[in-house]
Amino acid sequence: MIARKSALIVGTQFFTRFLGWIGLVILAKLWGGFAPEAMGIIGFAMAFLALFNIIADLGFSHAHIKRVSEGKDLGTCISTFASIKVILTGLMVLLVFIAIYIWKNLLHRNFYDATTESVIVVFIVYYVFLNLRQISVITFQGKKEIAKRQLVITFEGIIKVPLTVLVALAGVSAVTVSISPAFDWPIFLQPFQQFLASHAVGSLAMTYVFGAMVTLFVGMRLLRKYPWKKPSWELFKSYFHFALPVMLVSLMSIISLNIDKVMIGYFWTSVEVGYYFTVQQIVQIFIILSAAVGTVLFPTLSEYHSSKNFERIKQTTHLTERYISMVLIPPIVIVILFAKPVINIMLNSAFLPASSVLVILTIYALIYGLRIPYYSLISGMNKPGIAAKIGIAICATNIILNSLFIPECGLLSSFGISGPTGAAIATVLSSLVGLIGFQYTARKLTGIRLFQSHTPRHVLAGLVMAVVLYYSSFVVSVDRWYQLLGYSLYGLGIYLLVLFALKEFKKHDLNFFLNMLHPKEMFDYVKSELKEK
Repeated sequence: MIARKSALIVGTQFFTRFLGWIGLVILAKLWGGFAPEAMGIIGFAMAFLALFNIIADLGFSHAHIKRVSEGKDLGTCISTFASIKVILTGLMVLLVFIAIYIWKNLLHRNFYDATTESVIVVFIVYYVFLNLRQISVITFQGKKEIAKRQLVITFEGIIKVPLTVLVALAGVSAVTVSISPAFDWPIFLQPFQQFLASHAVGSLAMTYVFGAMVTLFVGMRLLRKYPWKKPSWELFKSYFHFALPVMLVSLMSIISLNIDKVMIGYFWTSVEVGYYFTVQQIVQIFIILSAAVGTVLFPTLSEYHSSKNFERIKQTTHLTERYISMVLIPPIVIVILFAKPVINIMLNSAFLPASSVLVILTIYALIYGLRIPYYSLISGMNKPGIAAKIGIAICATNIILNSLFIPECGLLSSFGISGPTGAAIATVLSSLVGLIGFQYTARKLTGIRLFQSHTPRHVLAGLVMAVVLYYSSFVVSVDRWYQLLGYSLYGLGIYLLVLFALKEFKKHDLNFFLNMLHPKEMFDYVKSELKEK
């Protein structure tokens, strides 16, 4: 069931990312050279506020998943968690406005080139909706009701992407940029079109707000069938004791994920932020699988730990690591080999300076995926304090390396590495610190064997695939999407043949994937969960 639920997450996330990619492509094609700057302003605002949004969670989401998965009274858990989220979200908003007031009125400073105050304010509203949505999403995750969780999250893309296309079609009418609308709007809609064009980036930011708002309503509607009881002070203390060490993990994780974009915006401009932020959206496609597995794996291992089934914990962790490695390597090889065609096809030539960033971040995606099973093992065994220490090491490494690699005259600038490329290298190295830390800790806790033969075999198969595709590309170049798709399928066939020759891909693996993706089985699972009272 872990596999099917993970597959459901991957499927819905791919659908959402595909929708997002369509919106991004249309925006990139219609706005041309202005697209990196616009996406940079959006990316900086989201990253900047994400650092404040740490306050809105502080590890309580992990605590809620833990207590719900342990079978605590659901009604009391929901009401207690909801009270915590509302209070912390209000505190986050208050602190953001205090920070803006101090920045403008006491320090007499303006916002940097990478963003504008109006976009910051819009994303404050976005994060409010996003935080309140977590009440339903995290509850469903704790209950392992993944169909409901994904239904809520998927609505964000369904609402946001059409609105993004609408904004892109309106064109841009700013002081320094003028882009004509894609077509002549009807006379009665022209005032609306002119408003969108004159507030292009702000309108783009509002698409995120509407998407998050709808998901909040969908989530609360699904949650209305669940019991709501009076919040419990005793349960709050239980949440707090679990969240306290996880708090550091959450804080460090969010800082690590966002500090790079904030620092790029500080040392460079919105254009460089746009390169990095947009390429990250492509890499997120690879991270979907790992995040999906982690979403289901944490409450599952927590359940095994409650029943003291340590052998099952080790078996599940090993199997998860094997399949993550097996699935991630082929698409990563494709992106590394064809980084520039991928950017040209998925975005436009204005983003080509970010091709090296894309290559480096795909390596990060593999490292991130390999560390997910071990992080889930540690958290599921109720050792959040240990995970927190590793999180601090990751974050500290990331901040130090970013400060060394991002500036124009940084440590690696003599090698042509700075800005977005420097941030990408810092991300890879700090993630590697995390992988080593989580694996070593998991071994100390359970005695789990770390160095298996599976991943090296996958890497070897990936290298053979890369060599064959590299020389094949001299015969047929990759300029169109269908050529890229053809090379991907060709490469996948080579990869599987090598794995078969190495006895790493067997009949039971094929049956595993076929069963996991079986349409009828998946439909029956989703239907049964959504009908569940």
